[in-house]
Amino acid sequence: MEKTIFLFAFLLIGILCKKYSVTPKGLGGKLNKLLIHFFIPILTLRYLPEIEFSKKHIWLIISPWIIYGFSFLFFELINLFKPIERKTRAVLIMTSGIGSISFAGFPIFEMFLGSKGLAMGIILSLAGTFVVCNTIGVFTGFWYAQKQTSPAKLIKDIVVFPPFLAMVLAFILLFTNTKFADFINETLTILAKPFSFLALFTIGLNVSMKSVKRNKNFFLLGQSYKLIIAPLLVFLLFLFLGEHNTLVAKVCVLGAGLGSMNTIAIVAAELGLKPDLSFLMPGLGIPISILTVILIYFLIY
Repeated sequence: MEKTIFLFAFLLIGILCKKYSVTPKGLGGKLNKLLIHFFIPILTLRYLPEIEFSKKHIWLIISPWIIYGFSFLFFELINLFKPIERKTRAVLIMTSGIGSISFAGFPIFEMFLGSKGLAMGIILSLAGTFVVCNTIGVFTGFWYAQKQTSPAKLIKDIVVFPPFLAMVLAFILLFTNTKFADFINETLTILAKPFSFLALFTIGLNVSMKSVKRNKNFFLLGQSYKLIIAPLLVFLLFLFLGEHNTLVAKVCVLGAGLGSMNTIAIVAAELGLKPDLSFLMPGLGIPISILTVILIYFLIY
């Protein structure tokens, strides 16, 4: 729980730095690039190759894809009845479709579901949401960022994207059962430590009251899917399967209701997809979701 408090503190520090112009102008954009081109690949290479799978974990991997797929369908369906500008629609799909499992979820899983729940939360994060982020999430961003683009250029942009390259290398290591030497893992661990705090500081640095006012309706629309519809969808799936009381189901349902992943928000902003809305989704969504997920837990379980 202490880590969660520290994360909120860094988010608040970023917001205050923005409000009172403490940091240099343009720092948020530079930190975005640092997070995407350095920290996210470091995290991927450190933790993804060490995942151990079993049949019972399959829903931890599948459920994030289901949530993202329905996010796409949900916002595209709304767009048919009430048109939403292309870049705004992309941000809503990306940020509402992927949750902040590691930052917000790990403390909650450990608190309510114990060490076994936390272990499954790590799999949900690394083998589920993180893979969705680095594949279809990145693809969505590149696709919506450019109104006209050739398939070849789109593929090239994704293939040279550092988080995607790191993920491919990590999967090669995973499936060939190749491990880094201990000193490399220790180095990667040290390098990755600032990520959580720096990412939320960056989000806070990019959140302003003006962005809240400008994006109030879209924020509420995105949060409606992220905090209510997504966890309900996953719960109904497990209820249909008759497995809604299993530990895997509880982790998937609570994970589905967590606020937007800050990584995908940073990616969206970096691609020029409504940066103010991109940062607002996790910036306000994560604190709200911690309260709503706890409420979901007590209502359902």
